[in-house]
Amino acid sequence: MTGSPAIARLLRELDRWASAGLTASLWWRDDDLRYPTPALEPLLAMAAAAGWVPGLAVVPEGAETDALTARLAGTGTEILVHGFAHRNHAAAGAKKCEFPASRPLADMCRDAGAGLDRLRNAFPDRVLPCFVPPWNRIAPDLVASLATCGFTGLSTFGARRSPHAAPGLRRVNTHSDVIDWRGTRKFVGTDAVAASLSAHLEACRAGRADPEEPGGLLTHHLVMVEGDWRALEVLVLALKAHEAVSLVAPRTVFCL
Repeated sequence: MTGSPAIARLLRELDRWASAGLTASLWWRDDDLRYPTPALEPLLAMAAAAGWVPGLAVVPEGAETDALTARLAGTGTEILVHGFAHRNHAAAGAKKCEFPASRPLADMCRDAGAGLDRLRNAFPDRVLPCFVPPWNRIAPDLVASLATCGFTGLSTFGARRSPHAAPGLRRVNTHSDVIDWRGTRKFVGTDAVAASLSAHLEACRAGRADPEEPGGLLTHHLVMVEGDWRALEVLVLALKAHEAVSLVAPRTVFCL
């Protein structure tokens, strides 16, 4: 593992955390789940191997809840609310967004609340009231209203500015996306994952980012292949073995 400069840099950063008596908490979110497919199996295998609970962001509309309930039984996985239909409502030419500022707030609240209700009914013991907007984009007006829709958490991408996105709404983002969406649309490789994680941890330790925000790994099982997961698992196991690392569940980072 240390043969890679990026991974060596990450491990050195973790050594600094250990020397300072700090613990780097890391959490894991995977997006776009609707029903079990063979692509889900390597994710579940890595979760079991690492003893790490992932937050599966499930799209409520079109979710095959019975099939998911059967497959996820005994896995310990937790479910987050991934929008409602993962449908683009942005204006022509704008970046994709299911909940853009151009949509009526009442419509957005209706969809967000309906998504939470649908998943709560299907997974009463597994779903967390945490909203994950598709494409990691969300109108500020909806952020301010999510608590009234029943949510207590919000997760997008990038270092947060505040632990709370709005009153009663805890924000915990992801910081290392394992897919190169602007280029190959494939796995970026463990070097790139390590580099993004170390950059976040360095910023937290130096006070340039919120030191209380756990580092977030973002995966997308539908566009990953088994070899991607094998490579990622090697990195995750190396992180788990480090004294400064704690691999935590979504329920923990959202204080639920």
